[in-house]
Amino acid sequence: MTLHISPVNLILIVTALAAILSDFDQGLVITLIGGLLLDFVSGQADGLVSMSLLIVFLVMHLVLSEILAREPNRFIIFASIVGSTVIYFLAFLGVDKLFQYINLAQKVDANYLLTVQLPLTLMWNLFFAYPVFRYYTWVQNLSSKLPTNEQPIRT
Repeated sequence: MTLHISPVNLILIVTALAAILSDFDQGLVITLIGGLLLDFVSGQADGLVSMSLLIVFLVMHLVLSEILAREPNRFIIFASIVGSTVIYFLAFLGVDKLFQYINLAQKVDANYLLTVQLPLTLMWNLFFAYPVFRYYTWVQNLSSKLPTNEQPIRT
């Protein structure tokens, strides 16, 4: 029996949490670095993952700024993970179609992606959302306690 844990996308979870918990610049940097790392690991030279994650971050930032509150409660977190995962797959397919039009990408099986990968990724992303949220807030709290350039380091 296999667990099919490979579809989990921790960078997508961090991107959704960055849209909730970070300011725009910090979230954008987190999203771009995560997208570039996933693109390097994927072995494809097209940048589909980076652009898809960037679209997810921008849409989630807009939704959280205009419609929902940027409050880290469980409902907002899980709704953001669901929305981010669905938007990611739709953006991935859209950017792939755009790249196919200009002959920069290979054809992706949209049926398999939406009927198999999307439910598995959604399930595992929801499973890992709360632990990643706890780790993200722990790192943010830890970094807020570090001295900045304005504060002298006391020895």
